[in-house]
Amino acid sequence: MAWRDIASPVRDGAILRSDLHAAPVAGRLPVLLIRTPYGRHQYRDGSLVAKAIERGYAVVVQDVRGRHESTGAFDPYKNEGRDGYDTIEWIAAQPWSNGRVATAGLSYPGAVQWLAAVETPPHLVCAFPAMCFSSARQFFYFGGAFDLSWLPWTANNIAPDDRRRRNVSGPHTTREARDWWRDHGGEALRRVPLRGHPLLEGVTPFYDEWLDHPDDGPYWDFAELERRYASVKVPVFNFSGWHDEGYGPVGATRNFAGLCANGGTPDARRPRLVIGPWVHGEPKPETRKVGDRDFGEGAGLDYDALVLDWCDLHARGVDRGLRSEPPVRLFVMGANRWRAETTWPVPSTPRTLYLRAGGGLTSEPPAAGETPARFVFDPNDPVEDPHFDAGLGAHDQRAIEARQDVLVFSTPPLDQDLEVVGSVEFRLWVASSAPDTDFYCRLLDLDRDGAVWNLMSPTLEVVRAKYRHGEEEPEYLVPGQPVELVFRAALTANRFLRGHRIRVQVTSSFFPHLDRNPNTGRPSAIESTLVPARQVVFHDAGRPSRVTLPVVS
Repeated sequence: MAWRDIASPVRDGAILRSDLHAAPVAGRLPVLLIRTPYGRHQYRDGSLVAKAIERGYAVVVQDVRGRHESTGAFDPYKNEGRDGYDTIEWIAAQPWSNGRVATAGLSYPGAVQWLAAVETPPHLVCAFPAMCFSSARQFFYFGGAFDLSWLPWTANNIAPDDRRRRNVSGPHTTREARDWWRDHGGEALRRVPLRGHPLLEGVTPFYDEWLDHPDDGPYWDFAELERRYASVKVPVFNFSGWHDEGYGPVGATRNFAGLCANGGTPDARRPRLVIGPWVHGEPKPETRKVGDRDFGEGAGLDYDALVLDWCDLHARGVDRGLRSEPPVRLFVMGANRWRAETTWPVPSTPRTLYLRAGGGLTSEPPAAGETPARFVFDPNDPVEDPHFDAGLGAHDQRAIEARQDVLVFSTPPLDQDLEVVGSVEFRLWVASSAPDTDFYCRLLDLDRDGAVWNLMSPTLEVVRAKYRHGEEEPEYLVPGQPVELVFRAALTANRFLRGHRIRVQVTSSFFPHLDRNPNTGRPSAIESTLVPARQVVFHDAGRPSRVTLPVVS
């Protein structure tokens, strides 16, 4: 594709470099803007850009501040609102632009759209931010635990270019960094303390800064969207997958509901929501297998067409059928079909199942005196995801159930299908010998062949005990004293088929998705000592541990 280099200034004098892609036609065109930290060159042969040009757009693909050929310092997410606003308004004033700017992109290129949209740029007409967050506290940390995927993200994607700019030794290209990670990544993830990682010596200071702020507070306002929906004036398409990174479905559903309630214009209060069975990344029309689970022919989707149909509707006034479609489409795993809905949350009936002695999961509450379950959590020997190298997605989880530190609770085989769509709540009564520790509650589908399928990202399954009453200020445990932990981040859409069993796993780690709690009460960022904790899970009449499912018809 033909493209030419362009440079645009932003308000503090930084110069952002972009590729301009456009067909050689006279006149002004609507513009599709994509902003990325990963290198604009990656889009020069991209299908979305080519298809957008065919539909009559000029396409601008920009290196964000401090990345590749754009000047300034890269500090993830913190400058993207202002820089996005300035770029949109600069584009609108160019002779090749008709002043109507749409935005698209997934993950970081999705987040930059949100951060620009809440700045209310006058010439933005719509946005398609796929697979991104709604709040820093479900993005950098989950349930109070640090998301360790930020280490390979920083080391492989950001640090090489930062070394080149700072003239620091080490890998200077993404390929070199990934070659190193392939051989040494496991060791890098296990290194404690988290702060001051030698892999990032002399570069990417933001990583340690994130670790220095384990509590919620004003520091994280730079990535907070949930209080800013009234500033959004344009229609937004929210898009994710049930097996996306945990922030994806949480962000998509919360952003959709927040815009419906508080968007700044009637158009902004008419967002869209699509969640498929997918992992992080663009689904394809032929997609049917996600991880190891086959979701059938209906699981695929033409992502490029959906993005451009949305942009056509709002930037060009061309309706390719989207206007008549329902505002919410959700893929139900197990049933392997799509649900069309008018709202989120989907209307449902709560059904509570209780953890029972002996590994049962029943609708009947426990009696007094049921013996609690016990295990030892040793962060030096954590439960490890046996499928970590294969990536996110649906995988058989039964291998970890042989460990003494994984508790298992199951229903009898179901006598009829049970469809669950929405947020899942766990209430777990526990005690620990540690002043702080982690607990994971995992909802799974045990099929007739014995496979135990996870239904979401593991980052949605954890609570760090010291944050049980909120993440603003830690409240430490009294060793041995029972407390109730409430888990509200989990969400999914799954039909548990007749003959299947609903299963819950309870443990205290699922490494290396999140950092291991050292069990000492000291922050993981600075703690180099990891000690075992004796864990107790209660399930008696006075302390009924349970899961509540949103059951739909």
